[in-house]
Amino acid sequence: MSGASKGKDFEKKFKEDWQKSFSNDSTVIRLYDQMSGFKKVSKNPCDFICYSYPYQYLIECKSHYGNTFPFSEFPQYEEMLKYKDKRNICAGVIVWFIDHDTVVFTPISEVEKMIFENKKSINIKDIKADKYNFVIIPSVKKRVFMDSNYTVLENYMNNREAED
Repeated sequence: MSGASKGKDFEKKFKEDWQKSFSNDSTVIRLYDQMSGFKKVSKNPCDFICYSYPYQYLIECKSHYGNTFPFSEFPQYEEMLKYKDKRNICAGVIVWFIDHDTVVFTPISEVEKMIFENKKSINIKDIKADKYNFVIIPSVKKRVFMDSNYTVLENYMNNREAED
Protein backbone atom coordinates (compact mmCIF):
# COMPACT_ATOMS: atom_id res chain seq x y z
CA MET A 1 0.00 0.00 0.00
CA SER A 2 1.43 3.35 -0.96
CA GLY A 3 1.40 6.44 1.21
CA ALA A 4 -0.60 8.38 -1.38
CA SER A 5 -2.95 9.76 1.25
CA LYS A 6 0.03 11.24 3.10
CA GLY A 7 2.16 11.93 0.03
CA LYS A 8 1.16 15.52 -0.66
CA ASP A 9 1.38 16.40 3.03
CA PHE A 10 4.85 14.82 3.17
CA GLU A 11 5.89 17.03 0.26
CA LYS A 12 4.71 20.11 2.18
CA LYS A 13 6.59 18.89 5.25
CA PHE A 14 9.74 18.33 3.18
CA LYS A 15 9.65 21.91 1.95
CA GLU A 16 9.12 23.25 5.47
CA ASP A 17 11.94 21.12 6.90
CA TRP A 18 14.31 22.03 4.05
CA GLN A 19 13.79 25.71 4.76
CA LYS A 20 14.41 25.13 8.47
CA SER A 21 17.52 23.02 7.78
CA PHE A 22 19.39 25.52 5.64
CA SER A 23 20.18 29.22 5.83
CA ASN A 24 18.09 31.99 4.33
CA ASP A 25 20.35 31.81 1.28
CA SER A 26 18.96 28.43 0.28
CA THR A 27 15.95 27.94 -1.95
CA VAL A 28 13.37 25.24 -2.46
CA ILE A 29 11.07 25.28 -5.49
CA ARG A 30 8.12 22.92 -5.83
CA LEU A 31 7.56 21.79 -9.41
CA TYR A 32 3.85 21.20 -9.70
CA ASP A 33 2.84 18.04 -11.50
CA GLN A 34 1.97 18.58 -15.12
CA MET A 35 0.17 15.34 -15.76
CA SER A 36 0.25 14.17 -19.36
CA GLY A 37 -3.10 12.39 -19.10
CA PHE A 38 -1.76 9.11 -17.71
CA LYS A 39 -1.79 7.97 -14.09
CA LYS A 40 1.57 8.49 -12.34
CA VAL A 41 3.14 10.13 -15.39
CA SER A 42 4.51 13.61 -14.87
CA LYS A 43 6.57 15.64 -17.32
CA ASN A 44 8.72 16.92 -14.45
CA PRO A 45 12.00 15.22 -13.53
CA CYS A 46 11.30 15.62 -9.80
CA ASP A 47 9.11 17.24 -7.14
CA PHE A 48 11.61 19.85 -5.94
CA ILE A 49 14.61 21.79 -7.11
CA CYS A 50 16.54 22.95 -4.07
CA TYR A 51 19.69 24.99 -3.74
CA SER A 52 22.14 25.57 -0.96
CA TYR A 53 25.50 26.96 -2.03
CA PRO A 54 27.28 25.40 -3.84
CA TYR A 55 24.90 22.51 -4.56
CA GLN A 56 21.67 22.08 -6.45
CA TYR A 57 19.39 19.19 -5.45
CA LEU A 58 16.77 17.47 -7.59
CA ILE A 59 14.51 15.71 -5.14
CA GLU A 60 11.61 13.34 -5.67
CA CYS A 61 9.62 12.75 -2.47
CA LYS A 62 7.81 9.49 -1.83
CA SER A 63 5.98 8.14 1.19
CA HIS A 64 5.39 4.44 1.56
CA TYR A 65 3.85 1.96 3.97
CA GLY A 66 5.55 -1.39 4.52
CA ASN A 67 9.12 -2.61 4.19
CA THR A 68 9.78 -1.87 0.53
CA PHE A 69 9.53 1.01 -1.88
CA PRO A 70 9.00 -0.43 -5.39
CA PHE A 71 10.81 1.23 -8.28
CA SER A 72 7.57 0.93 -10.26
CA GLU A 73 6.38 3.87 -8.13
CA PHE A 74 9.33 5.99 -9.28
CA PRO A 75 8.49 6.90 -12.90
CA GLN A 76 10.86 9.91 -12.74
CA TYR A 77 13.87 7.55 -12.65
CA GLU A 78 14.82 7.82 -16.33
CA GLU A 79 14.56 11.61 -16.37
CA MET A 80 16.56 12.00 -13.14
CA LEU A 81 19.27 9.67 -14.40
CA LYS A 82 20.37 12.44 -16.78
CA TYR A 83 21.71 14.38 -13.78
CA LYS A 84 23.69 11.66 -12.00
CA ASP A 85 27.16 12.75 -13.15
CA LYS A 86 26.66 16.50 -13.18
CA ARG A 87 29.06 18.43 -11.00
CA ASN A 88 27.48 20.03 -7.92
CA ILE A 89 24.07 18.49 -8.70
CA CYS A 90 22.55 15.93 -6.38
CA ALA A 91 19.62 13.97 -7.80
CA GLY A 92 17.68 11.31 -5.97
CA VAL A 93 14.61 10.13 -4.14
CA ILE A 94 13.66 10.76 -0.53
CA VAL A 95 11.47 7.97 0.84
CA TRP A 96 9.57 8.19 4.09
CA PHE A 97 9.06 4.61 5.26
CA ILE A 98 5.96 5.41 7.29
CA ASP A 99 5.79 2.15 9.25
CA HIS A 100 9.45 2.44 10.25
CA ASP A 101 9.59 6.18 11.03
CA THR A 102 12.58 6.36 8.68
CA VAL A 103 13.37 9.01 6.09
CA VAL A 104 16.12 8.11 3.64
CA PHE A 105 17.71 9.71 0.59
CA THR A 106 18.82 7.41 -2.22
CA PRO A 107 21.05 9.02 -4.86
CA ILE A 108 19.95 8.30 -8.41
CA SER A 109 23.28 6.54 -9.03
CA GLU A 110 22.41 4.04 -6.29
CA VAL A 111 18.94 3.47 -7.75
CA GLU A 112 20.66 2.79 -11.07
CA LYS A 113 23.00 0.30 -9.39
CA MET A 114 20.09 -1.51 -7.71
CA ILE A 115 18.14 -1.72 -10.96
CA PHE A 116 21.26 -3.03 -12.75
CA GLU A 117 21.44 -5.74 -10.06
CA ASN A 118 17.80 -6.62 -10.89
CA LYS A 119 16.41 -5.28 -7.64
CA LYS A 120 12.79 -4.19 -7.94
CA SER A 121 12.64 -2.06 -4.80
CA ILE A 122 14.40 -0.45 -1.88
CA ASN A 123 13.92 -2.60 1.19
CA ILE A 124 14.27 -1.25 4.70
CA LYS A 125 16.81 -4.08 5.26
CA ASP A 126 18.94 -2.66 2.42
CA ILE A 127 19.25 0.59 4.32
CA LYS A 128 20.54 -1.18 7.42
CA ALA A 129 22.81 -3.56 5.46
CA ASP A 130 25.12 -0.75 4.31
CA LYS A 131 25.57 -2.27 0.83
CA TYR A 132 24.31 0.81 -0.98
CA ASN A 133 25.04 4.48 -0.47
CA PHE A 134 21.90 5.63 1.36
CA VAL A 135 21.74 8.82 3.38
CA ILE A 136 19.57 8.41 6.44
CA ILE A 137 17.95 11.75 7.16
CA PRO A 138 18.05 12.57 10.89
CA SER A 139 14.40 12.78 11.88
CA VAL A 140 12.28 12.98 15.00
CA LYS A 141 8.75 11.57 15.00
CA LYS A 142 6.05 14.07 15.80
CA ARG A 143 2.35 13.25 15.82
CA VAL A 144 2.15 12.05 12.24
CA PHE A 145 5.16 13.37 10.36
CA MET A 146 8.85 13.41 10.98
CA ASP A 147 10.79 16.61 11.67
CA SER A 148 13.80 16.10 9.43
CA ASN A 149 17.15 17.82 9.08
CA TYR A 150 18.37 17.74 5.48
CA THR A 151 21.81 19.25 6.06
CA VAL A 152 23.25 15.71 5.89
CA LEU A 153 22.78 16.00 2.12
CA GLU A 154 25.37 18.77 2.13
CA ASN A 155 27.80 16.42 3.92
CA TYR A 156 27.02 13.72 1.35
CA MET A 157 27.78 16.12 -1.50
CA ASN A 158 30.99 17.38 0.12
CA ASN A 159 32.20 13.77 0.42
CA ARG A 160 31.11 12.92 -3.14
CA GLU A 161 32.86 15.96 -4.62
CA ALA A 162 36.03 15.18 -2.61
CA GLU A 163 36.14 11.69 -4.17
CA ASP A 164 36.03 13.07 -7.72
